[in-house]
Amino acid sequence: MTATHSHSQAALVELRALDLDTPAGRPLIRGLDAVISPGDRVALIGRNGAGKSSLLGLVAGRREDPSGALTTRGSSRLVGQDPSLDEGQTRGRALVERGRRDPRLEAEIAAARERAGLPPLAELLTRRALSRGELRKLLLLAAFIDEPELLLLDEPTQDLDERGLAWLRSAIASWPNALLVASHSRGLLAQFEHFFVVAESGCRYLPGRFAAVEAKLEREAIEHERRYVEGLARLERDERRNRKISQRRARKKNLGRIHELRRRTSRARLNEKRGQAQQSQARAAAIRRDRIERSRGWTEAMRRALRVELPLDALVAALPPDRGEPLLVAEGLSCAREGRALFDQLELRVGRERVAITGPNGSGKTTLLKILLGELEPDAGQVHAETERIGRIDQGAANWRDDRSTIELLVEPGQRGDPEALTRAAELVVAHRFPLALAERPLAELSPGERVRAALICLFRREPAVELLVLDEPTVSLDFVGLAALSEALRAWPGGLLVASHDAEFLAAVGLDGQVELGRCS
Repeated sequence: MTATHSHSQAALVELRALDLDTPAGRPLIRGLDAVISPGDRVALIGRNGAGKSSLLGLVAGRREDPSGALTTRGSSRLVGQDPSLDEGQTRGRALVERGRRDPRLEAEIAAARERAGLPPLAELLTRRALSRGELRKLLLLAAFIDEPELLLLDEPTQDLDERGLAWLRSAIASWPNALLVASHSRGLLAQFEHFFVVAESGCRYLPGRFAAVEAKLEREAIEHERRYVEGLARLERDERRNRKISQRRARKKNLGRIHELRRRTSRARLNEKRGQAQQSQARAAAIRRDRIERSRGWTEAMRRALRVELPLDALVAALPPDRGEPLLVAEGLSCAREGRALFDQLELRVGRERVAITGPNGSGKTTLLKILLGELEPDAGQVHAETERIGRIDQGAANWRDDRSTIELLVEPGQRGDPEALTRAAELVVAHRFPLALAERPLAELSPGERVRAALICLFRREPAVELLVLDEPTVSLDFVGLAALSEALRAWPGGLLVASHDAEFLAAVGLDGQVELGRCS
């Protein structure tokens, strides 16, 4: 990675030979050299989990540099991907106090707050809880008003409603200082002409319009999958070679025992040593055989899947006949929070229909889903849900943090050696355009966007079959390849869909039969 501009002023950030790992020790970035100068406007792009957030946190001083040199100058501010209520309240109170001391600034804050779709700050700060969108708007507002020399934004469009998105794009367009943004939003990335691509294979700088950069990266992703499978095949061959070497070593050990017998070692001691060696060798051999067989079966399954690439609609589990009855019924639902009515006397019936829940930040979309799924009690009304026929993915797939991998969830333990079962699983992963390497990692280790996609793949094959999907902001944290794949998957889905989302483009892509729009905040 290199600087996008050259300036006479000193650089704001200099990175030299930087290595960056996850907290668990997985390598993210190696040997990174980069310079950010005053006035640079750069977008960080890359697949989920590649290290964009880690890099932003490092530059902002929120994590330590494990290796390499980092130099920072001037003021900076990071608005992170997971906003903190404490930080939001602290920044908000500071804005209110500054406004009291400076009437012109107070008017500027009020105008920006109105454009963002936030209520008066004095009212907002009295609430015990804020929606993620309201909290993000508050932190972004404080950052724009404070005007640091370097502004770092991590997925700033996440959780924002249409009004908030329009305000954010306008604020970024007029931002006078250096800007480093990690985002998957096509609309936002279209405002940039300089991109740092963050990837495990190496980071690099790409100039140009986003559409051309996106097309290039998609071509590279397809080629990467093929190289990954070829690499697994090589590892499998190396494992077979290592097994032969181990067998030769075992024969040499047997010769050693014969020599020991000639030295008249006591029979009891010899039998003891022989038994221990045999047990150890048997355990090691069983582990090697199991690893080789699993690797061989999965590698061959991936090869077949990459060659065939079946369409998703051919891989989705067949649903039972539609009985024409709703799977989720809400009657007269009412709910208020801290004196604000979120919804009143709401009626909803969802079966095989596709219904979106929309509304501005703080209108109660997530609260409504939690009531419908039995997590929260409404103030009034009742809900009936056929829970065994409903599949659910929370924001960031928080309810799918599992120590098992996608493949383990797709293939029954007794079928791990079945070529047909492995091939079906591989075909489904490939059809979803999900990275094959990630399909072998535990879901708990995946990024939120990756975990949402993995959860959907698993729900497509769940038994008994899921007939209604309930998704809460499924596009949050998704990279652009993942977003396109998710949209395609949901278009192919033959069952019902109830989805809360701010992403109008995504909702249009999946197709809707109806929409529930919750009330607007003041």
